[in-house]
Amino acid sequence: MAPKRKWDGNGTVEEDDSTLAQFIKPVYLVAEREDEQSSYSVFKIDADAGATPQRACTVARMPGTERGMSFVAARSKHGSWIVAVGGGLRAGTVIFDPSTSTMYRGPRLSEPKHEPVLISHRGEVYAISRRPRVAGRMDLDPWFECLSFNKGLPTREDCPGAGWASWIDLTPPPFFPSVLNPYQFRNPPEISVTSHVGIGTHVLISARQDELMLGTYAFHVVNKTWEKVHDKNLPFIGQAMPLGKGSLFAACPLSSNDAAGLSVFNIKVSLSTTAPLLLTIKEFPVVVASEGRIPRPLVCPLGMGRFCSVSLGPFRRSRRNANLLKKIQVILATFQTDNVLATCQSNGSEAKDLRVAAVQVKEENHTYKFKGRRSRLLESVTTSVLVAALSM
Repeated sequence: MAPKRKWDGNGTVEEDDSTLAQFIKPVYLVAEREDEQSSYSVFKIDADAGATPQRACTVARMPGTERGMSFVAARSKHGSWIVAVGGGLRAGTVIFDPSTSTMYRGPRLSEPKHEPVLISHRGEVYAISRRPRVAGRMDLDPWFECLSFNKGLPTREDCPGAGWASWIDLTPPPFFPSVLNPYQFRNPPEISVTSHVGIGTHVLISARQDELMLGTYAFHVVNKTWEKVHDKNLPFIGQAMPLGKGSLFAACPLSSNDAAGLSVFNIKVSLSTTAPLLLTIKEFPVVVASEGRIPRPLVCPLGMGRFCSVSLGPFRRSRRNANLLKKIQVILATFQTDNVLATCQSNGSEAKDLRVAAVQVKEENHTYKFKGRRSRLLESVTTSVLVAALSM
């Protein structure tokens, strides 16, 4: 039985936890596959499964997708979808509706983007070039675009309740190479987006230029303006996932190696009409019962303080192609963070910016198997088998 949900009018789904004890959101995994017609497949796993290894169910292949796409879960009062964006020169958008197992073609990006950073916030999907370029055929200006789901499904195909929308060009972050002199144009800066999160009326983004950290910038999703909010970068890698309880988010903290752990972050942006935005972040490293550190996983929210980490388990390599994996297992660890919010509230008056305090969480581990010839998945030197873990 799913919890009752209501749309708050600001692009956020609020959940009634009166029925939550009997419900954990299903997790959808997007995996890369060796297929001429479909570069990715969607699998579904039950995050509330027992200790016995379960089978990951194949939900759909995603025709029209291509290597180098990024994935995000989009939500509005009209529904929830898995959205694939970017890839190659097609600059395509593919939308999958898990409730009906239907695939749609969305509008093209204004410019092709390879592995774009996708942020789903307040009923809109923001796509920003992960590595902006000033020459070539990929990741050129406009580097920052937005697609709205607030008026319906933005599809190129006719369907009930569907609306038509296009990607809207937005002003890029101030640190992007918008204005270059002739020398800089011949030797453009190497900029890459490192971390991001959507909170309230803002999207926060951090980046680096070579080894230089560029700080944290906030984009106001209503006013469409940028403002620098901190000289330091956000203290995590990739996206911070909302946990559905106040200002709590889960993410992989900054680390010098790939064996990073998990942390819960309390992120707040204080608004003022007379002063600049004030960003405060408190980090709570997750202390787990299992031995060793958690390999850098995919992080997925399950609602109302729960989240999970998804990582690749044991597998066998194909004899014909070493990059082709079969008999794959996925390890999913679920976490309950009831005591984190209480810790945030009790220490709120004493907490300082980027404060770190370890916290114990409830942990459960589950194993899921991919079986059958159709479940052979592709792993390359640059691309992992699992590219996204999403919840609806």
